[in-house]
Amino acid sequence: MKGSILHLQLLIAAILVTLIARNESDGYRLRRSVLPSLYNLTINTQASRNGGLGYSFIGEVAITLQSNQSDIYEITLHKDSLDISSCLVYNKDGILSQNVTITSLKYDQETHLLTVPLLEALTANENYTLYFKYTGYVKSRGQGVISEFYKTDKYSYHSVYITQLEPVYARLVFPCFDEPTFKAKFQLNLGRPSEYNAVSNTRLIRTTKEGNNIYVDHFDVTPIMPTYQLAFVISEYQARGNHSEFAVLSAPENYNYTEFSFNVAERAIDAYNKVFDMPYKNLGNEVLLFATSGWFDDNAMDNWGLIILSEKILVQKPGYTDGHANTEFTCLNIAHEIAHMWFGNSVTLSWWSHYWLNEGFARFYEFFLTHQLYRNYHLDQQFVVDNLQRILEKDAVAGSLPLTSPEMSVQSPAEINNQSNAFTQDKGASIIRMWRNLMGGENFRESIRSYLKQYHLQNTSPTDLFAHLKQNWPAQPEVDLDTFFSDFTEQVGYPMVIVNITQDNQKIILHQKRFLYDYEDGSDATLRYTIPITFAMNLDRTYNNLTPYTYFDRNKTSIEISFEEPIDWIILNQKQSNYYRIFYDKPILTKIKQLFSTIKGHHIPVENKAQIIDDLFHFAKAGMIDYAEVFEFMEYLSTEIEHIPWRTAYVGMEQVVRRLTPQQLPHFEKYLKNISYVAFNEVTAKSSSTDSVFDVYNRNLFVSWLCKYQNVNCINQVNVLF
Repeated sequence: MKGSILHLQLLIAAILVTLIARNESDGYRLRRSVLPSLYNLTINTQASRNGGLGYSFIGEVAITLQSNQSDIYEITLHKDSLDISSCLVYNKDGILSQNVTITSLKYDQETHLLTVPLLEALTANENYTLYFKYTGYVKSRGQGVISEFYKTDKYSYHSVYITQLEPVYARLVFPCFDEPTFKAKFQLNLGRPSEYNAVSNTRLIRTTKEGNNIYVDHFDVTPIMPTYQLAFVISEYQARGNHSEFAVLSAPENYNYTEFSFNVAERAIDAYNKVFDMPYKNLGNEVLLFATSGWFDDNAMDNWGLIILSEKILVQKPGYTDGHANTEFTCLNIAHEIAHMWFGNSVTLSWWSHYWLNEGFARFYEFFLTHQLYRNYHLDQQFVVDNLQRILEKDAVAGSLPLTSPEMSVQSPAEINNQSNAFTQDKGASIIRMWRNLMGGENFRESIRSYLKQYHLQNTSPTDLFAHLKQNWPAQPEVDLDTFFSDFTEQVGYPMVIVNITQDNQKIILHQKRFLYDYEDGSDATLRYTIPITFAMNLDRTYNNLTPYTYFDRNKTSIEISFEEPIDWIILNQKQSNYYRIFYDKPILTKIKQLFSTIKGHHIPVENKAQIIDDLFHFAKAGMIDYAEVFEFMEYLSTEIEHIPWRTAYVGMEQVVRRLTPQQLPHFEKYLKNISYVAFNEVTAKSSSTDSVFDVYNRNLFVSWLCKYQNVNCINQVNVLF
């Protein structure tokens, strides 16, 4: 029997070794036996017949690399849609050691793996140079090198080259080790027609004339960085600022409309320098440029030193694209992309299965650093509606994803691309916000600073971050942090806390259950979570205290909280700071509604009001309560003038009114008129020079809804104005 067990153990061990080896060598992943340190890359663009930029380019790349083993007879790297015409291998002395025939190169179309066979094994720890000459292709949309056009008048078209290489599209531009852990330095040389200019990640150090109206721009060596961060723009753009330091680049006719975005970027970079105690220029690159793109819609690309953003982010035209919503959009997106200079560029994820280490932090700081700079937008409050409540809806179905996926489940380009979703950004930022609030702002700031400093120019996994959070986490109340972190990063979904109160009103009893819209959809309904519990009540109205009273242990079926005196009301999850929903029993919910309708209710954080409305709508969607209960609770809105609860209410009502019959619509209009009378009269349909951002947002909501449902007061006011 013992021999059989030993044989089984050896068999399992052999299988594990095989699987590990397969993960490193077969399939889509590169082996770690050959590592690049420098790419010397030259790209010569081709002019088209009409004088613009063509649709192909000639590339040359010399990759300095080393082997960490002595028996390596081949080098495997990536390429995609490149036609290689020459492949050479040079030894450590720069002497040509092998002219590799093109027919001997092995290429797998599915995995994009290109294998270069060697006549002699590489000597460990010595530098070699792998050289390719090739032809690449420019696309009109998509990834790689992209060609765009803009016009300055009816007949004048101007072409622009931009790059989009994240996550796995550097291989469309040059043969490379296209995985985030293969960080290296890059020295780029760009050939372009004389009437164009070029920018890249680093400063321009010299320009040489090559003849035939072609100039080559030579750029400084980059910091060590992943391949997807390489970028360039070839255009006729004009710069606001200094090309060699800090500038916004756009079409010349947009120069006068980039002042706002330039100022936002300046303020944001200064703020990040202070927050991280690690100034941008100390990261290893002195240049930070922002270039417009007409191809990007709401997107941007966070290349180190050359951030490419959609034109509507960087260009604000008076009377057209300079309203509050437009400028808020500009501030958020610029702050997001600058955050990536630390999260993603300086400190890079080790694999795409934990993409939230890049995107979750960028989204978090997008809101909360911008809130520090532009408090008139109240982005700390808007985060709850625009980010947290949005992802809670997506995270309650069978298709929800964990923040950290098993690495083996993210291998192919399609699987990698699937990681770029709302979970990495919205859920990532929501979980990071929860951690920040639970441990306190100063503790969180120290954790992030030490994390960024320790892993500067390196790759990280979530456990590296967790180690720094644990170093600064408060000792009380006690919590198993490893379990807490894994519950909300490695598990899908989130909990619902069910709140019951005893008849004497001196004790609440909490239960937890995973929240799902459909418990029969194949999701694991048995999942449990470590839940931080915060609350305010009439005996203790410290609404801003986000320190947990206790943690609901995932292994407990219920917990009880007792009070010395009977309580009138209680509201859990202060400012909807933590990642869960709350289901109050009827007596508590009735008390909360009564509170919200009084003067005292005006002191309740708007985030909690919005949370209860949002939770009720989604409990109704899940069939746990009737929609009539939701609309009954929202009657309190007849005394509410704050924007955030109204915004959540309208988001919820949007899903319901689509189902109303023509016979029900007049009743809905009457309901809408009754609950919005006070708030609409506060802002009216007419704008004022004293309007706050939320006044404008409220007006937009009320006018669009009330007039749509034939409210006479709204229609009359709008008719007078327009």
